[in-house]
Amino acid sequence: MSLVGSLLFCTTCGSLLDREPSTTKLISCQLCGESNKNSWPISIQTTSKPDAFPSSLQQKRSEIQTINEDDVQTWGETPQACPSCSNPVMLFTNLQLRGADEGTTVFYRCPKCNHSSKMDN
Repeated sequence: MSLVGSLLFCTTCGSLLDREPSTTKLISCQLCGESNKNSWPISIQTTSKPDAFPSSLQQKRSEIQTINEDDVQTWGETPQACPSCSNPVMLFTNLQLRGADEGTTVFYRCPKCNHSSKMDN
């Protein structure tokens, strides 16, 4: 007798045995006639941890969840000199603060001295 998961196989010929009530002690193989001990499980309970079955998709999901907003640079760079410290590069972002038929507002920030300014387009 060989128990694999919830299937019971004959130890002599390997064929699948019929399921019998737990009160039946021996199960006869329909193919070879061998008597096998009835060890059908009454119930099977399995538990697993989230990391028990690693996959590339699960790994990508965990990588995405660990990124903080502070880690991502959302401001672009422009070769405009800072009026405060003369740093040759300024960071900028655009926001639509006024009506849809009007231009955007461009915010500039110096990465060196944190000087900020805005310009309405």
